[in-house]
Amino acid sequence: MLSLLAFALAPVFAVIALGFAAGRLGWVDNTHSAILGAFVAQFALPVSLFLAVVSVPRDQLASELVPAVVYAVALIGGFAAALLLARWLRLSPVVRALFVLTVAMPNLGGIGLGLIQSLQGGSAAVSIAVANLVGTLTVMVWCFAQLEMAAGSGQPVRALRAALLKPMTVLPTIGFVLAFLGVPFPALAEAALRPLAQATGGAGLFLTGVILSTQTLSPTRATLAGALVSVALQPALAFAACLALGLEGSVALRAVVAMAIPSGFVGTILSSVYRTGTPESGGTLVAASLLSAATLPVWIALATLVFLP
Repeated sequence: MLSLLAFALAPVFAVIALGFAAGRLGWVDNTHSAILGAFVAQFALPVSLFLAVVSVPRDQLASELVPAVVYAVALIGGFAAALLLARWLRLSPVVRALFVLTVAMPNLGGIGLGLIQSLQGGSAAVSIAVANLVGTLTVMVWCFAQLEMAAGSGQPVRALRAALLKPMTVLPTIGFVLAFLGVPFPALAEAALRPLAQATGGAGLFLTGVILSTQTLSPTRATLAGALVSVALQPALAFAACLALGLEGSVALRAVVAMAIPSGFVGTILSSVYRTGTPESGGTLVAASLLSAATLPVWIALATLVFLP
């Protein structure tokens, strides 16, 4: 188990460290990371999320409806805790949105997919795609709407519409609808888009390191509390929801492990676009990733003991 976790987490830290070193040593210009951030946020990541779900058979998606309730409970619970924390810390609207996005949205694409597949095989990737879709339509939509409002879009309805039409929200939703309706996605189109999807993880993590290289990061109340929400509260909520709904076996194990994945890098990437919030979002990302080395084995062991015969 320790070897499995090491192989899942080592690439994350290695690529972030490489980006950090590249920025600090001047190998790349860390003051102009917005272009790479736009590439990841507007193209690579949305396409990756779309392809993760668009070709999934409808019966597999239907079997994930109950686990989707577990994901919703954990993600919305983490979102609420992060929002209360951000308001207590009196963060500005933009920084608050980036912080909440980082805390409440696990790194399902960068860490979760490989970890779940290592634990239970390739078919388990459907659970990660569904969990990511739930997070996209709840946590991400709210955060994007807040960013639109802060950017001066005016009316809340207009901001919500703009958030729903962003590539990172609309493409995964379209993919889910096509898959659930049984509409085949052309293999040639999937092959054409695949290089963008394959670039997501490495580019996003490298960019995170570059962004962090511009900051002097130190543990704060915000980063430590946000990390605990990510790696402790959210999996605890998922565990409790599985017990309440009577889920068991590999389905329950996947749900708990997915919610125990540490914070994702989307908030940190967007902080380069908005040029603010990196100490909060980036610091939470680093703290949650470090803490997960200790918490992930605990949640995997506990879920295995309780839910597997």
